Amino acid sequence: MRILLYLSSLLLLPVGVGMLVMTIALEDQPLVTASDEVSAASISRARDILRRNDPRRLAPNTTRDVRLAGSDLEALLNFAARRGIRGAASLDLRQGGADVRYTATLPRLLADLGVGRFVNVEASLGASGGSQIDIEQVRIGRIPLPGALFEALLAQYIRHTDLAPEVALLKRTISKVAITPADVTVTYVWQPELLDSARNLALSPADQQRLAAAQRLFVDTLGHAAPGSRKVALADVLGPLLQQASQQPGADRAQAYRDVLLVAALHLSGRNISVLIPDATRWPKPRPVTLTLRERGDLAQHFVISAAIAAQAGAPLAKAIGLDKEIDDAQRGSGFSFVDLAADRAGTRLGQLAARSPERLAAAVAAGLTDAALLPPIDGLPEHMMADEFRRRFGSPEAPAYRQMSDEIDRRIAALALFR
Repeated sequence: MRILLYLSSLLLLPVGVGMLVMTIALEDQPLVTASDEVSAASISRARDILRRNDPRRLAPNTTRDVRLAGSDLEALLNFAARRGIRGAASLDLRQGGADVRYTATLPRLLADLGVGRFVNVEASLGASGGSQIDIEQVRIGRIPLPGALFEALLAQYIRHTDLAPEVALLKRTISKVAITPADVTVTYVWQPELLDSARNLALSPADQQRLAAAQRLFVDTLGHAAPGSRKVALADVLGPLLQQASQQPGADRAQAYRDVLLVAALHLSGRNISVLIPDATRWPKPRPVTLTLRERGDLAQHFVISAAIAAQAGAPLAKAIGLDKEIDDAQRGSGFSFVDLAADRAGTRLGQLAARSPERLAAAVAAGLTDAALLPPIDGLPEHMMADEFRRRFGSPEAPAYRQMSDEIDRRIAALALFR
């Protein structure tokens, strides 16, 4: 009996310790509240950074600086936080360091059991001018951890994951990190392996196999839609694509929607999928054809690209990218267009359905899709406005005249049966 009691205590001790740690680590109130807002200005700055650091234009061993404003870096952290366990992050920069706060929201069931459902993490980081970022202190809930201990645990975790080679490559590539109260500057030495590393992180072998199947499906569907015609209505292609994706069971259905929307978006944007998967150069190619929405190729582009972004990354990012594109067009493109914006927002709604309500989308697709089902009437929506005309008529995206037109677009989209 003594032996049994001893063994039982050994088994129950970790459980008791785990419950104690959970009680101390989980809290009733979030340290950071989530915000879904993504500004068009931050999208524009990110685009400029990518243009200046386009890997296709960099020679090996080229040294470059990337400067990120604190607000943009915080937006990036929040985007990353939404990709796993839903959470929110905040960032305060200081001279030579930064304070990061993060809250992960756990299932409501824990609150019903009398246990807090928020994991609050606070970390103080320091940069001494070299390539190393030091973790000075960490607090998880009410549990303080020395920075050195947390770094050791993190190193052990990384060593036993697929991230180890990528982390080692980053350490060799980054030569300096400088932090000020305004921004973070990273100095790096470009290595071509970084691009392959990014591809491997973005797309696993299973992801690549799924996209290969989605590409074959897209090519076949496009081949059967209006044979011999150089123009095809978007609904005649998107409808069968989504119907095929609807055949996937349960949780796989939303992923199948994401895959076909991504493949279609790459085609409509003029990008070859080989930019993501080099082996895709051997995949079947779609026949040259223009997809149209309400008989316009540009609206099909806006719709599908926004749908793919919303399905992959969420509606706030898709909306911000759409608005940034129109503002950029007003400066030096074809002009600001509320018609394009309507296609962006309708596509965003479809992407939301694909990711969040795949069952609803499956039912709607089964009934058949038409161009009129995807995009509401566009009559009366101003377009082709250059910057001066846009400012004169609508001021800015925060002005009442703009808000009124924006609300009208939302009203028209909400009236579509697909989005009710």
